[in-house]
Formats: sequence, C-alpha cells, structure tokens
Amino acid sequence: MSEKAGTSTSKALAIIEPDDSTGASGPTEPEQEPRFTRETLGVIAGAAGVLAVCLLATALVANGKANPSGDRTCLGPQMTIAVAPEAATAVRNILQDAGCSQMEVEATKADQVLHPLAVGGELPDVWIPDSSLWLDRVTPAEEPVKLRDSMASSPVVLVSGDGLARTSYSEAFAEDDLLLGDPQRMMSALGTVVAGQAKPGGEARLEPYAERIASGAEAAAPADSARLAELQTVMSGVTATSEQQWSTYAPMLKAAAPKEGTVVLDYPVLITADSSRRNAIASSITSFARVLDSRAADTALTQAGFRTNGAGKPSPNVGAFTRVDQATVARTAADWAAKLRPQRALAVVDVSGSMAWPSAPGSETTRLQLTQAAATEAVELLPGGAAIGLWAFSEETEGALGGDHTVLVPTRQLATNGQRAALSEEIAGLTARTGGGTALHDTALAAYQAAVASYDPLASNTVLLFTDGTNDDPDSMDLAELVRQLEAASDPSRPVRVLGIGITADADLGALQAIADATGGEAYVAERPEDVGSVLREALGQR
Repeated sequence: MSEKAGTSTSKALAIIEPDDSTGASGPTEPEQEPRFTRETLGVIAGAAGVLAVCLLATALVANGKANPSGDRTCLGPQMTIAVAPEAATAVRNILQDAGCSQMEVEATKADQVLHPLAVGGELPDVWIPDSSLWLDRVTPAEEPVKLRDSMASSPVVLVSGDGLARTSYSEAFAEDDLLLGDPQRMMSALGTVVAGQAKPGGEARLEPYAERIASGAEAAAPADSARLAELQTVMSGVTATSEQQWSTYAPMLKAAAPKEGTVVLDYPVLITADSSRRNAIASSITSFARVLDSRAADTALTQAGFRTNGAGKPSPNVGAFTRVDQATVARTAADWAAKLRPQRALAVVDVSGSMAWPSAPGSETTRLQLTQAAATEAVELLPGGAAIGLWAFSEETEGALGGDHTVLVPTRQLATNGQRAALSEEIAGLTARTGGGTALHDTALAAYQAAVASYDPLASNTVLLFTDGTNDDPDSMDLAELVRQLEAASDPSRPVRVLGIGITADADLGALQAIADATGGEAYVAERPEDVGSVLREALGQR
C-alpha cells in the first residue's frame, strides 16, 4: 500500500478487512490487498496482548507500512520462516536489512512442509509457499492461520527461445519442443495443465508428459531455471514459467502473458506454528508483519522480479495480464494431483506351507509362484514415483522368518537406486521361506500399523495382503479383536487402505473382507490361477 490510510476507526477496519473479490477474470494488475485479516489480528491479540495489536494497527493506519523513519527495531524471540526457494533470498535480505537477526529464513519446497503439515510433524513457524493452492493437497493436522493473503505475486508467462513471442497456449501446444515443468512440485507449471484441459487435443498432448513425471526420474520435468537455460542454449523451444523466474534467469528471451488467461502465483504468508508456539513468538510475528509491510520490502521484492502492491512493476515485465478463473485453477490442480498421485504400497505375502501347493489340480505352478509372478510384474511396470515395500509372513516355525512376519525390503520409491532390484530378488527368494501356518491376523494388524506410521499424505497409501488361507495361528487374536484393533489404529488424517488379495478359492474371503471394510479397502479373490495378475492390477488401479 503506497497511499496513506485515514486515521478513523472505520478506515482502520477497512485496511484489515479481507478481500473476498474473486472474478472469473481479474484486473490487468493484481489489486491492492489488505495486509492483515481480522483473524490474524485476533491471533496476535490473544498471543501478545492488546498493546501489540495497537502498535501494529497504528503502523497500518499511519500509511500501510512499517515506520519509515529509520527505527529498525525488530523485537521477539527466534523464529523460523520457510519460503519458496525463488523468494527466499529476497525475504532473507529484507529481514537482515530490518535488523531481524532472530528470524531464520529457509528455502523450502512445498512438499517439505506439506508432509509434516498433514501428519502433525515438525513445522516452521511461518510458511510462504508460491501458491495458496498447495493447502488443497492435504488436510492439515492443525489449520494454518493466514497472516497475509499475498506477500507478492507473479503471473505465469510463456517464454520462447527463438526470439518470437508466443501469446497463447494454442501457439505453445503447436510447438514440437514445448518444455514442461511438474505441477506436482512447481505451481508455475499448472497454467499449462489448465490450458491443456481446456483445449481439444491439449490433454492428449499432456499424457506422455504425465507419464514422464510419474516415472519419478529427476530429469522428467526440469525446474524453471533449467528449462530457461535450455531455451537460451538451443535458441528454440517454448516453456511456461513465472514472470519472476523469467526476469531472473532469462530476461533476454521473449515472454508474454497468454491471452487465454494465466495462473498467478500469490505467495501467501501462513502461520504454521501451533497455538502454544504462537503465544511464545507473538512479538516476532508482529515484527515480521510490520517489516513485510514496509516500502523497503516492496522495493526489494520488486527488484527480485515479483509484483507487489506498492513499489511499481518488476523490470522487465510482460505488462498486463488476465487471471484464469480461480475455481477452474483449483479444480484442475485437484484433478492433476489425483491423476499423478503415486502409489505407496506395502506388499505382505503369505509364505505358509499351503502356498507351496499347486495352484490348481494337476498344475506344476504353485500358488506362491503365481503370486511371485504377479508381484514381479507390478514391480517392473509401476512408475518410479511409486513406493513399494515387501514383508513375508507365516506362523513362526523353525526360525524360517524369526517371527510371524519379517521385513524383507523397506518401503521406498522404485526410482531409488537399487529398490527394484532388491524387490525382485526378495520376491524370487520367497520360495525358500515357505512353511508353517498362516499368521494372518497378527500380521495384518502389524502391517497396517506400520503403514499408518509411515503415511505419505501426497500418495495413495495401501497394504497389499496376499494369502491363500485363513488364520490358523493359535496364539493370535480372533477376527473380531483384529477388526476392533484395526479401527482403533486408524487415523482419519492418515488414511491407509488394506487391499486383501486371496490366492485361489481356499482364501478366507470373509476375513479379508472384514479386514478391508475396517480400513476402507477392498477384498479380491483370484479363483483361477490366471486371475492373480489381473486381480493385482485391479487392486492397484491399473488396467
């Protein structure tokens, strides 16, 4: 805010009132936004008392900025601030110039915060991601408090390497060398997906792109800076990136805001510390808010290539732009996240003595061999972004497993070096582990508890339970007790499904269905030997 606000109470309230206006297409420039919401001031009031709020409100009412007179006092205890990597240096410099040495800025990718945010892990005190849409990816264990709707903004633009501006996604999709980012990790790539779903043939163009991202390969979707560097090197190609990244890494290349409308990165400021921690750092939060609302902060952010409310436009910039309808953007982001949501599966394989029996009368193929073949195929075909682990189980006999179950391969991404090979080797070695009874109940509970404990909020979390029989471990709990304990172990913030896969009609479908029902999963039975592979593919959502 560059204009001075009035001093009346009504004008002060107007300054802190949240802006609810969201149109199908926004203005050519981001409109001035209120610095603080009523909720924010309520949090600060409860944590730091009326005095802190009065100081903050006085600064806001005076001119919408921190005191420009040279008073750089920055009060409060140590505080950590996680910032999207492209904005971290600017925020760090702003705080250093303001004398806020107690505030540590960490360049942090969104998924580094989303994981602990969903499962109640250790979080920074304040988080500034590149987009408010990230919060739609998870259900937070404790809802963050919005300190500011937008610290700065940057529209997604089309950048070309051949010296000719591309002013629409239609032109970009016509290029053979269209370079794309990963909207799972880079919101700047989301504009391409929005445009692709809105245009005939666009979504088909994105299919191989989605497959590359799902592969888990690091080079499948290079970061903005890497794509821009490639455009400069080969002097051809088109990519979508934020205006800020273009102005930072490749301002000599041609850039334009797509005429169909564009996604805008909005850099919200969120208090992610829990309620007790907020009380302890309330004075630091107040200091941070005042510094962030200074003319010096606006100037520094603008010089770093961002757009702000009070310090003019970044140079270079693409000029006017139109926002894509926010509801469309949010819907597309959710669709794309579901489309590329990776599997995280713990495969738990029955190696009781009956798994060495023929899969059908007269067959030379055992039940375990069918299971091994299906599991091996899945390991080979699943994309690198999928994470798979392997357990084996049977009633403890002759030390074959050293217990009712054993962890053969920890759950890791298939793209992890050596993971596919380790899984294939251990699957092949299951034959040597057969013997004893079926310790189904104890193992099902242990596997479910382990999967809940290692839950990944950005993945589809499952336990794949393979068995050909019924529980015959005399020392284990009965089915009713197992269901009770599964329900007690479930956590709505960490949903894990058990997918029971019965091998032949001898499998206890009733038990598998009860286990699945208790966890929101499904039960399947491969009654014929040739069904095992297709049943597993169905359970994994493959065809």
